[in-house]
Amino acid sequence: MTIPNIIVNSAYGPMIVNQNDQYIGKSIQLLGTWAQDDIDLIASFCELILENKPKMVLYDVGANIGSHTVALAKKFGNCISIRAFEAQRQVYYTLCGNVAINGLDNVICEYLAVSNKSDETINIALPDYNTVNNFGGVELIKAEYSDNQNMVKPNIESVVTCTLDNFGEAVDFIKMDVEGMEHLALEGARKLLAKHRPVCFVEIMKTDQSKVKQIFKELNYIAYAYKNDDWIFCPAESDYELEGVTQIAL
Repeated sequence: MTIPNIIVNSAYGPMIVNQNDQYIGKSIQLLGTWAQDDIDLIASFCELILENKPKMVLYDVGANIGSHTVALAKKFGNCISIRAFEAQRQVYYTLCGNVAINGLDNVICEYLAVSNKSDETINIALPDYNTVNNFGGVELIKAEYSDNQNMVKPNIESVVTCTLDNFGEAVDFIKMDVEGMEHLALEGARKLLAKHRPVCFVEIMKTDQSKVKQIFKELNYIAYAYKNDDWIFCPAESDYELEGVTQIAL
C-alpha cells in the first residue's frame, strides 16, 4: 500500500500532510499554509488578550492536522497554551505528529468529538484516506447543509464525546470548526462561556444557526459576520474594535 502522508516545509515549520487531501493538505503543500487570513485574525485577538495577561488559553475545536494550532503555538510560544480537539482518528494522529515534529510542548491534543454531552460513544462514517477527498469536510452527524453529499465513507469507527465545560479551564479564545456540530459543541460549553467569556470564532455554514445565535444571545455576546462562513462572537462587555466585519442581530 502506498503511504499517502509526506512531510512538507510549511510557513510554520515541517508539517505532515496527506497528499490525497484536496484542500488543507494541498494548500499547505502549494502555499505553505491553510486559511492564513483566519490565522492572522485569531492572532490579532491573541495579541489583544496578551496585553492584559502574561499567558492565555486557546481551544482549537476541530483542529484537523494542526494548521492553526502549529501556527499559533509557534507564534506565541510560552505565552499561549492550546488544547486541540480532533475526532477523526487518522487525522488526529497527523495532528499529534505535527505537534511533535515542531517540538510544541504548549499544545495538548485530544482525540474526542466535542458535543453537548460527555462520555458517549458515537459511530462515525469515515473516508478512505488513501483516495483523493476533502478530509477536512467530514461530517460526524447530519449537517444542516452538506457540501460532501457525494463523499464515499466505507469505514465506520467509534469516538467518545466530550463537552468543553468538563475541562474546567479559564479559556480566552475558542476557534470552532466541526462541520455541523457547532451548535452542540457550544451547548456543551455554556458554563465555560458564562464564566470565562472567551472570544469565539465559529464556522456556521453547516450548523443550526438559530441555535448558535440563541446560545450567544442568552450569554450576552455580540456577533459579527466574517466572510461568508464564519462568525465572531465577543462578550458584550469587551471593547474590541473590529474592522471589515458586520454586526449580526441576535
